[in-house]
Amino acid sequence: MNISLVNPSKETILIVDRNPDGIESILTRLTEWGYKVRCANTGLIALTQAQIDVPALILLDVEMSDLNGYEICTQLKTNPRTREIPVIFTSALDLVSDKVKAFSVGGVDYIAKPLQIEEVLVRVQNQLSIRNALKLLTAQNMLLVEEIRERQRAEEALRLSEEKFSKAFQASPQPMTITRLVDGCHLEVNEAFCQSMGYAQEEIIGRTAVELDIWADREDRTRLFKQLTMYGAARNFEFESRNRSGALRTALLSAEIIEIDGEKCLLSLSNDITERVQAEAALHKANQELKRLASLDGLTQVSNRRSFDEYLLQEWVRLKEKQLPISLILCDVDHFKLYNDTYGHQAGDACLQKVAQTIRSTLKRQTDLVARYGGEEFAIVLPDTAAPLAAQIAEAIRLAVEGLEIDHFNSTTSDYVTLSLGVVTTVPSPEFSPEALIGVADLTLYEAKKLGRNRAIAENF
Repeated sequence: MNISLVNPSKETILIVDRNPDGIESILTRLTEWGYKVRCANTGLIALTQAQIDVPALILLDVEMSDLNGYEICTQLKTNPRTREIPVIFTSALDLVSDKVKAFSVGGVDYIAKPLQIEEVLVRVQNQLSIRNALKLLTAQNMLLVEEIRERQRAEEALRLSEEKFSKAFQASPQPMTITRLVDGCHLEVNEAFCQSMGYAQEEIIGRTAVELDIWADREDRTRLFKQLTMYGAARNFEFESRNRSGALRTALLSAEIIEIDGEKCLLSLSNDITERVQAEAALHKANQELKRLASLDGLTQVSNRRSFDEYLLQEWVRLKEKQLPISLILCDVDHFKLYNDTYGHQAGDACLQKVAQTIRSTLKRQTDLVARYGGEEFAIVLPDTAAPLAAQIAEAIRLAVEGLEIDHFNSTTSDYVTLSLGVVTTVPSPEFSPEALIGVADLTLYEAKKLGRNRAIAENF
């Protein structure tokens, strides 16, 4: 098969399928979009290719001739060279257990066959976007961590230097002062201190830090003198100072009570850590963004499947211990494939976004979680929720989505987009599992569809 590369600088995608000829259109479209595409028709060939030239993403068929897709993915995830590759499973198998197994071995997505070209493109782009964002944030984190480590090493070097050169006052590059302990009056300051504060030496000598308004928070001064009273010294005391122009800086202060001409004085040295504090804040912000990206579905901006699995297990364990009920709702957009065929995939994406946000806005408790479970399927976890309330919530969701009045004229159920919902409630016990709960919810969802769709069916077990 000859594949022309539109842009060789684009990402490489490895397609693993026992029948490559059956996905000719997918290969062609991915190539047209500028991706480098390689194919493998056996698991061993796929593992070898991934090891030799690591692709950006793998489309992996579950049903292979030698190793099945789950075994291939397991081997990829145990290999340090290939374990970070996003794996999207493709399969004609559409049971919940198949999807659960795909995600449990490390898959990031699951596309049911027959493959829809536009759906494959959107999912591939979504996973590559997430991967690239994670790589960027990880790289930024590494730079920030290294900068913090460098500053910490510098602080340690400074501490050792203090012990050896404590009397090299004027030569010190760090701001240093000698003040009278009884009233805080400055007796001596070095050039570094003058530069950091923006004052000439003669403007400081004979005046106190309070008079110069150096303490940004007067409580810091009170805490410092409590330490000095108790221990006779202070080490790495963090405080905020204000210079002549009013700019705030964060510093670590080391101080020790000394005696000069029979009078008790305070020898102080400060180390500016403003940049380190800013780096730590940036690192925290980057980690929060990383966590957010890893837990959201890129299209609908509700929780993704991985976040759903983790939350369901967490609440199952918690409620099993407390012997309180948990409810799960699985819902499916009725005739969504027909909607896509009628209005196009962009309209389909917009429809899913509206449905997802409507479900989320219908839920009133912070503990309730909505997640995108599959293509047009959503899952709602309702902790500490008995069956009657779960049924009310499901009906409220159904009515809210129907009330959007999103046109669906070719639907055999309604002129508008509707939902079918399966609701299941149980008190977690050792005899059951989260997977069993999902299975029963899926069966009740099937029953809702069988009875005509646009309805919610509830089940206890």
